[in-house]
Amino acid sequence: MVSTVLVAAPATAAPAATSGAESAAGAAALVWDEAAQAKRRVSAGQAEKIVNDYWTKERLASATPADAPTHTTSGRPPVEVKETVTASAPAAPKDASTRDAWFSYTTGKIFFLNPKDNLTYSCSGGAVNTGSKRLVSTAGHCVHTGGSGGAWMLNWIFIPGYDHGSEPRGRFPAYWYHSSTGWTVDGNWQRDFGLVVTYDNGSGQRLVDTVGGHGFRVNGGFSRFVHIAGYPGNRDGGEVQWYCWGTTDQWPSASAYRLGCDFGGGSSGGPWLEDYQPNGLGYVISAMQGLLNGANSGPYYDNHVLDVFNAAKDQTP
Repeated sequence: MVSTVLVAAPATAAPAATSGAESAAGAAALVWDEAAQAKRRVSAGQAEKIVNDYWTKERLASATPADAPTHTTSGRPPVEVKETVTASAPAAPKDASTRDAWFSYTTGKIFFLNPKDNLTYSCSGGAVNTGSKRLVSTAGHCVHTGGSGGAWMLNWIFIPGYDHGSEPRGRFPAYWYHSSTGWTVDGNWQRDFGLVVTYDNGSGQRLVDTVGGHGFRVNGGFSRFVHIAGYPGNRDGGEVQWYCWGTTDQWPSASAYRLGCDFGGGSSGGPWLEDYQPNGLGYVISAMQGLLNGANSGPYYDNHVLDVFNAAKDQTP
């Protein structure tokens, strides 16, 4: 049994070889151009206009909190636990506070159009500090529908510090998606993670410069004290940042963490943070995958995840 506490915030690329049979999966982000009624690959300026025009206040408000795919067994044995590797350290923003432990501009809400059903959805994510200052950590099913024949999401945006419709640091459209073929080809929930390289916001600012960024860690044990941040739809309708904390254990017979937060749809992709600090920064060790049998899961981040991170960390438009 894990111990948890829930707190509501105030209202106020090309594939690269990796471990085993899995590879890094990547693709340039496409947009759905409403005026042209077509999918397009566009420049940064075009993406900003097309995506911002698409995401009206009404569309943001009506987006459905994304549920995680149902867990299925994959026959993949749990990974061998290895020594923790810290790939990046947290960074404070240049000109603005991350605010505090229970509301962080580094955590935000994600919106996208699913090309499989042409419906709009919301997820959660966290900015990660890298050389490019542009990376967002989230769930694989928040960037790709998963499995053979799947598709990358359209009109993807990250709104850091989202709160009841407010956009205090602007919108950051997707430039490039990164995940694992374990998710994009096999649909393996234990590889349900995604990393997104973003364009600047409308003020020409890079993400981490504007909101700060979490650090990033892989490997280590399954028993970790973490804080989980996100926008679960079953808490205040997903309009407020929520936090849960406790000590994880291993999901039975799987390469995944477990914690009893009862965070529902919309929390997908929210960062699982180790060494969480009073300024709202920590080290991402996983991202929210979903809710099953009253417990939340997050994939175990190993050397394969580090390979994907290294492919994404310095990429720029």
